[in-house]
Amino acid sequence: MSSANEVRVGIDVGGSAIKAGRIGADGAIQAEQNWEAPHFERGPSHVLDGIAELARGLHVERALGIGVPGLLDRARGFLIESPNLPSFKALDVKGELAKRLGLEPARVHVENDANAAAVGEQWLGGARGERDALVLTLGTGIGGGLILDGKLFAGEGMAGEVGHVVIDPGGRDCGCGRKGCVEQYASATAARRRALEAGLPREAPGDLKLLAERARTGGAQERALLFAIGRDLGRGLGPVLCLLDIRCFVFGGGFSAALDVLEPGIRAGIEERSYGDRQHHVRLQRATLGPKAGWIGAAKLAFG
Repeated sequence: MSSANEVRVGIDVGGSAIKAGRIGADGAIQAEQNWEAPHFERGPSHVLDGIAELARGLHVERALGIGVPGLLDRARGFLIESPNLPSFKALDVKGELAKRLGLEPARVHVENDANAAAVGEQWLGGARGERDALVLTLGTGIGGGLILDGKLFAGEGMAGEVGHVVIDPGGRDCGCGRKGCVEQYASATAARRRALEAGLPREAPGDLKLLAERARTGGAQERALLFAIGRDLGRGLGPVLCLLDIRCFVFGGGFSAALDVLEPGIRAGIEERSYGDRQHHVRLQRATLGPKAGWIGAAKLAFG
């Protein structure tokens, strides 16, 4: 049990930036730092050095939490593979950071980035007070973190990977090596590609913020495209509803700003891929912590 005056540092490794911060056990944020454009192409060692520098700048002391994208061996803090960061395959995140920071490996808590965001949102954000929820991040890919009975459920490290639910077996190639995964149709990356292919919005093809604005103000083609994207996302969520009967879905990541115009399609996709009257009682709501969710959740996990 952590005392009220304890603090922890959390790190969130994203596709375009690495975010970090220090927070107290009472939920009070004390400091934040971001590393924009971390140049992942330079390789894992470069990125791990930068993460360690961020942690030192935030005065990491007793423990560190870090959220990383991909599949984990959670017991060892080992990144098995990351579809959106292919060079980070088979990476000992826990051991490498412990060595760089002079911490005991047991003091470095490594979690999937979407799971970390789910913990953050359930602690201080849009899923606060929810006993059961799926928290999704709509960004470079689609991540998912499951909260069951008030706690993170990660299985052996691969639970919540809703972005890799296959909705079109003969569809687009995915970075995970399979075809037709939902993140190839409904992530921010996929939405931008689909908007560009359609030449929408006409003023600036591929601009997702403008696409949503045009859909809200009567743009029929923009509204139809966002309905189709939402429906593909809902097709990935329908099986979750069937298996776990979760009624609360919380959406974070940059593309979640379009939730209001994605919602009709999401509900249509859920109805296609689930059954019974449950889908009419599903709540679709925005995450509230924004880009802070991942590092806040990682820090929360480091409290133990």
